[in-house]
Amino acid sequence: MTSLHRLHPAWVNAALLGSVWASVEIVLGSFLHNIRMPMAGTFMAALGVCIVVAGSQIWNVKGLIWRAGIICALMKSVSPSAVILGPMFGIFVEALLLEATTRLLGRNALGYLTGGALATSLPIIQKIIGILFLYGIDAARLYVALYEFASRSLRIGSVGPVDLVLFLLLFTALVGMAAASLGMVAGRRAVAQKTYAPRQPALSAASPFAGTLAGQQHSLLLLCLHIFLLPTGLFAISTFPAWSSALVIACYVTLAFIRYPRVRLKFFQARLWLEFAAVSLLAGLLLGEFTGQNPGWTWGGLTAGLQMALRATLVITAFSSVSIELRNPSVLQWFLDRGLGQLSHAVETAFEALPAMTRALGEERHFFRHPLDSVARLLATARDWLSSGVSTPTILLVTGPQGSGKTGFVLSLADALRLEHIPITGIASICVLEQGSRTGYDVRNLRNGQQTPLCRIGAPDRGMKAGQFSFFPEAFDFGLKALQAGIQAPATDVMILDELGPLELEGKGWAAVLQKLRESAAKVLLITVRPSLIETVVSHWGFRPAAVWRAGTVNLPAAVGFIKGLIRPTESTAGA
Repeated sequence: MTSLHRLHPAWVNAALLGSVWASVEIVLGSFLHNIRMPMAGTFMAALGVCIVVAGSQIWNVKGLIWRAGIICALMKSVSPSAVILGPMFGIFVEALLLEATTRLLGRNALGYLTGGALATSLPIIQKIIGILFLYGIDAARLYVALYEFASRSLRIGSVGPVDLVLFLLLFTALVGMAAASLGMVAGRRAVAQKTYAPRQPALSAASPFAGTLAGQQHSLLLLCLHIFLLPTGLFAISTFPAWSSALVIACYVTLAFIRYPRVRLKFFQARLWLEFAAVSLLAGLLLGEFTGQNPGWTWGGLTAGLQMALRATLVITAFSSVSIELRNPSVLQWFLDRGLGQLSHAVETAFEALPAMTRALGEERHFFRHPLDSVARLLATARDWLSSGVSTPTILLVTGPQGSGKTGFVLSLADALRLEHIPITGIASICVLEQGSRTGYDVRNLRNGQQTPLCRIGAPDRGMKAGQFSFFPEAFDFGLKALQAGIQAPATDVMILDELGPLELEGKGWAAVLQKLRESAAKVLLITVRPSLIETVVSHWGFRPAAVWRAGTVNLPAAVGFIKGLIRPTESTAGA
């Protein structure tokens, strides 16, 4: 749980969304892999799009999507499979595509639909690139020759080999757009849904930052060697005779088998050897000295097929070995020492939430029958998990339109609570009037009464503006220090934040310290917010307010009694 206290709010939300995404990848991905479902990669990409788009409806945080993608990709690294780089890369690029389209086109239907179309087309593109990298350019020639042979046999001449690929891309793009549409609906359902998501002990053993694979030794020298040998081996296959390059690669594969037992498992699959045999035989029939008009067996084609299988063996072995060596704690620590500590803590948080997400996922059959409800339940569970099973301040909201007296009520409430010997910290936004007209606001430290200008109408623009008000950056430093001092104060009972507004929803203003306020030792966190922003603020930060008071209508003694009951429940009961 301690990792939460070190996280920026954007990473907290991304950890929860990444945990939901990873639970689907781990549970449903394994299920689809076991039943050998065709185009399982496209289907999983569509599920990822649906989840990410739905999550964006709950947490409107800049940078949420790419952060969730990298967290999900790292959680995928605990898979027992030796080859993890491909799936991890696919998940992260899918997130980057969605992040890019929503940045360019906005977090709206156009941005989500475009991102969904691109993201679900990615598995097909990744598969094509993977085949070309695995077997070389001969794989493309083999595909064209095989397609032309099939079209002649079936007398289909109107559709070419490139047209078939474009049709597949169009189909996957439509699937992605449908997934994005479902995600927008599921997100709205999740906002209104309530769940119970108790926390569980952290699964630190599963974390990719927790240590090495069981019984596996690591070496930085071997990591560099594998990276060097991959391009070197590919050059040797294309340059030297097949028998000599085959001998060298056989030695390399043998040593990798001895060093990495998990690499052996990849080659124990009958499907891989059937694929090698099919490629070699088809190449012998279609890539030899004969043209398409005279198909037949050639040794030249068979040699090309064997070279393709040899190249694939090298690539699989090298990538599997690199994947294992990248789990070296020294490598991970190197990244963490260079500013990725937030990512490390976010992944730990995501693994803490994973059991609750997996339970909420339920049976695979139910998910496929009711996908919208399942995605909504998953995300609502993630939202509510953050505030369950941990001692956090009770949140109270004070609302009212501009000029309704929110700040005046807060100041009166703070004075009344002090008379009850209840420690108060926080900040208030004090309206500044000149000749009866509002010209700006000051920020006041409620602990010591110090005050400094926060914003003014007509002041020089210093990079932070909301409406007609220009804000002073040094005022935010002043206010953040006041809030931080309140968090660190051991005897604080009530923290006050006046107020949360559009700046904080953009990640500016007081947003940087909000998560720490929610995890402080204070018993009550009182926040002022305009009525028009309540729903957005509640969904953005996952608030579960115990009460919402409207300035000008709430009774001050009743409010004091309510807060006293939260802070001193025994005393309140005795008095009753």
